[in-house]
Amino acid sequence: MKTLGFLLALFSLPAMASVIPSRMETPFFRVYSGVKIKADQNIARVSTSRLMKSGTGNEPKDQWEFHTASADLNIPLPFYQEVRSMSDSVMQATPGDDSHSFGTAFHIGQGYVLTNQHVLSTSRKNTTECKNFVTRSGDGKDRFRCEQVVYCDRTADFCMIKLKAWKKNRREPHTLPALTLHSSHEPDREALYATIGNPMGEGIHFARGRGIRRHRDGKFMFYAPVHGGNSGGPLVNEAGEVVGLVYAQGQYGITEDGYNLAIPVDFLISEFTRVLPSDHPGLRILLDALVD
Repeated sequence: MKTLGFLLALFSLPAMASVIPSRMETPFFRVYSGVKIKADQNIARVSTSRLMKSGTGNEPKDQWEFHTASADLNIPLPFYQEVRSMSDSVMQATPGDDSHSFGTAFHIGQGYVLTNQHVLSTSRKNTTECKNFVTRSGDGKDRFRCEQVVYCDRTADFCMIKLKAWKKNRREPHTLPALTLHSSHEPDREALYATIGNPMGEGIHFARGRGIRRHRDGKFMFYAPVHGGNSGGPLVNEAGEVVGLVYAQGQYGITEDGYNLAIPVDFLISEFTRVLPSDHPGLRILLDALVD
């Protein structure tokens, strides 16, 4: 996906409500629904979604609602095709203890996915059991059940889970495309970074913002838009490689002081290497997904 950085640079829109409006480059748009391909014009028309002021809630981050079916947008067809290719590895996720909640997971190979522990269990109690955790492919056509919780860390908020197919599926989870991972100790502070996730359970969306930096605890602070439901999704660099696992919105909500948080891939690699046996298939998959 080395063409993605060039295509991202081609596409920039005026800012609307986002975590840091001045840093947003591409608003939320739906990857699968509401898309019309105009091959003769080399464009794709996509439907944007946006955050709207609701006037409710005591905290800044609680004062915004997510609305789909906003304006249509024409984007270059090659750009959409790159986004779609990445999104085919990203899944809508439903926690095992709350069927009314939602999150995101992404495939790293052979049916193994990464997500947050709070996406596995909204109660934050479960770190070992599948319970009723389930994912759905980005296009919504297939469902996958949890076969095994390989490892889950409640404090750092990340999980590796192995999936199995639902009975009526047309696809097995290992046949899905996998995202590549990039372990960057010194991220490009002013580069473009994208999120792919399931905001408010409204299906897979893509959004993009400029800038990233290390938080004092080593996590990434980034400015690509996210909202509730993006948790567990990938933070992607301009080359289409995952650099982090999205896990939280900053406390300032939709303001110029806002930011989002991601667990860096280098931390995930270090932790999984520490806790899993060297011959564990999940660890081998994780390391195989890593690019130089």
